[in-house]
Amino acid sequence: MNASLQVVGPLKKIRLLLEAGTGPDKMDLTFEPIPFEFIFGAGSQGLSPFEFQLADKKEGNGLSMHIRVEELSDLFEHLLIPSLAIPESVSAIYLNVKIVKVSEADPKEVIKAMAEAAGCQDHCCGH
Repeated sequence: MNASLQVVGPLKKIRLLLEAGTGPDKMDLTFEPIPFEFIFGAGSQGLSPFEFQLADKKEGNGLSMHIRVEELSDLFEHLLIPSLAIPESVSAIYLNVKIVKVSEADPKEVIKAMAEAAGCQDHCCGH
């Protein structure tokens, strides 16, 4: 693996691709991978469980998770994930995550992310 690849860490800008499905090899809840970008570690309550899963991984790495739908907001906490349009009949999903890019965040982006996370307070955003 290329040694120059950035590692996921505090206040880095993380670009991901998300896929969701009803089976480990059946990504039928997303038509194509959904881009998702955020500043790692900007939450006022510390790292979300999702961020813990990404910590110290490199560009190109991925992970797969099996998640109960009612636990999604607890997993992502302050992170505003894109809508996955999960049917009510689905109680759990498989989520595939690919780390596309890890880069230095602009200080303005960090301040904005921290302000948004502070305003969320105990994941009130209903995501």
